[in-house]
Amino acid sequence: MWQLLKNAKIYNPEAIKDTDVLIVGKSIAAIGRNLIIPDYVDGEVVDLQGKTIVPGFIDAHVHLCGGGGEAGPASRTPEIQLSQLTRGGTTTVVGCLGTDSVSRSMSELLVKAQALEDEGITTFVYSGAYQVPTRTLFPTLQEDLVLIDKVIGAGEIAISDHRSAQPQIAELEHLAAEARVGGMLGNKAGVVHLHLGEGKRGLQPIWTILDQTEIPITQFVPTHINRTYSLLEQGIQFLQAGGHIDLTAGCDDFPVELQVPAVLHMLNQRKMLNDHVTVTSDGNGSMPQYNEAGVLIGMGVGSVEVLWRDVKESVLHYGLPLEVALRTITSNVANVLGFKNKGMIRVGFDADLVALDQALEVQDVWAMGQRMLADKQTRVWGTYEKRS
Repeated sequence: MWQLLKNAKIYNPEAIKDTDVLIVGKSIAAIGRNLIIPDYVDGEVVDLQGKTIVPGFIDAHVHLCGGGGEAGPASRTPEIQLSQLTRGGTTTVVGCLGTDSVSRSMSELLVKAQALEDEGITTFVYSGAYQVPTRTLFPTLQEDLVLIDKVIGAGEIAISDHRSAQPQIAELEHLAAEARVGGMLGNKAGVVHLHLGEGKRGLQPIWTILDQTEIPITQFVPTHINRTYSLLEQGIQFLQAGGHIDLTAGCDDFPVELQVPAVLHMLNQRKMLNDHVTVTSDGNGSMPQYNEAGVLIGMGVGSVEVLWRDVKESVLHYGLPLEVALRTITSNVANVLGFKNKGMIRVGFDADLVALDQALEVQDVWAMGQRMLADKQTRVWGTYEKRS
């Protein structure tokens, strides 16, 4: 079926003059003004007067099959459900394992990713978990990257964290080398997605690798860079050197200056908010709270809906241009992770679209041309979701 979305403002993620988008099947077939559906075609016209169409959001760090476990088996978070993602505007997601790669497995992650794709959204996964040497599906990371379509890199690999395996530099070097060559052979980004904790070493292990090897800085994507003031400053240096940095949304217990809206504003003021900066939710993972002695004192579950909530806040509260904010969860992510036909509204690209109201609230969502959300009402549910 053809779908014609009419009379909207369109951000591509840059603002353009066109007002209509024609969807044919799973793809964007035309963008323009006064587009029509021929009489001989089965189609639907959706009037989006007063709304703004933007690219579907890409969340590149979500614990699809659950996370947690730091407080024992009962603290393992449940699998995420389809509508949790789509109602927040996410149309492409990258799944990862975290601390627990014993009761959670790469097989489980891969199957969950495939299930979500069968239900309607686009999915990828990182191969591995916190530990180094890390867990993979085949004997090596390189084989995973070459032989498994959904595997785009290694992650999330923990450094500078009391929950990490305290990897040696040589182990990290080998992992990065495997990711690079596997990425080349598999035509993937082959990035190493790094979990950064509050440890005193920060990004130093990666700087050491960059000094001692030929591995380029763009092979690494460190996340949770806004965890501490010290880590944020290190991240800014990493960005200035040509590296990628990823900010974590939903950190409401952080000082305001370390939360995503303020950090995006600060980077923009310093003219550093370039296409190497991304934002992810860390959604569906556990949110453990530790005291200074490293003792667990609290636990929560991360929401994927904080992704757009925080990016939107950078526009509404800090005055960040909408197109600049959007890039951090659309085109920037697609470029960093090598996603073709994602992250922009262009002819031939996948029809992953979000319609926002004047308050920038998510109203409608299309994923691969299928309308998942209509006027804030879920249209497509996961297989075992409880309808509400």
